[in-house]
Amino acid sequence: MITVEDRFAIAELVARFTRCSDFGDWDGLAQLYTADVVTEMEGIAIRYEGIEQQVEHARESDRQAEGKNRHYNFNLIVSEENGEVHADYAFMNVNAGHAPMSSKIVVTGRQRDTVVRTDQGWKIARRFVRFDQNVQLDF
Repeated sequence: MITVEDRFAIAELVARFTRCSDFGDWDGLAQLYTADVVTEMEGIAIRYEGIEQQVEHARESDRQAEGKNRHYNFNLIVSEENGEVHADYAFMNVNAGHAPMSSKIVVTGRQRDTVVRTDQGWKIARRFVRFDQNVQLDF
């Protein structure tokens, strides 16, 4: 059974993902995943397996956004289902732009992270992304 403390730790795990990803803390980002982590996206054949691919995807996204990638997460619900713990939330990805009033929403959607408790704390073991828009990725 997940405790209130677990819920706080899982919420912080999701927040740390956005912070590390958005501000180029690649070592910190790598610490948030299990070794066999997998990210899948609805309708997209690309699949990221293992920590190295997760971090490489974040690096490439950062490069394409010229360091202005920002992730915002909303409506987090932590639940336990069939022995798995999930963090379900809505997200919005924004390109912050280089000048005032130049920010733009890039994509929105929903995510489900399957998280596991390890000796080092909670980690992301699986991520499933559903985009609200028809998204095409080439990296």
